[in-house]
Amino acid sequence: MVEEQKGLTNKKDTTMYLYKLLKIIAVIGLLLLVTACSQEPAEIHYGNDECAHCKMMITDAQFASQIVTDKGKVHKFDAIECMAIYYQMNQDELDGAKLYVSNYAKPGNWLNAKKTQFVKSEVVNSPMGESLIAFPSRKEAEKHISDRPGKLLKWAEVSQIEM
Repeated sequence: MVEEQKGLTNKKDTTMYLYKLLKIIAVIGLLLLVTACSQEPAEIHYGNDECAHCKMMITDAQFASQIVTDKGKVHKFDAIECMAIYYQMNQDELDGAKLYVSNYAKPGNWLNAKKTQFVKSEVVNSPMGESLIAFPSRKEAEKHISDRPGKLLKWAEVSQIEM
């Protein structure tokens, strides 16, 4: 009788252990799924990552940009103009995507491209030559062009750029 009870206890313990293990695996799986579909900006590996549009190496954080699709796929660019052209060419596939540009004054700080103030600079050269740079506010962009000539642009104008 005692041996039967030990056997039942061992089966019950094993079942509880497997149940807890399945719960842990399910939670880890959900966390991986959530992070895989994140639309947060991805890290760019400068000197290793390639521009999705022009295929040049991304080397300068001041001009980098990226598109993160609603499924979490990341397209990285070496210049804002490359992202704008890529967006024009693939707009149907990019419905729901988030567009990020690097803050020119604080490289690596990502800005929502659709809410960003752009400057088409007359003195700063971007990798592809359109000389587009991004600032988080109109005030910061105006401060920049007070020292170095340029023209203020919004995303609606940048997104129509032709190269």
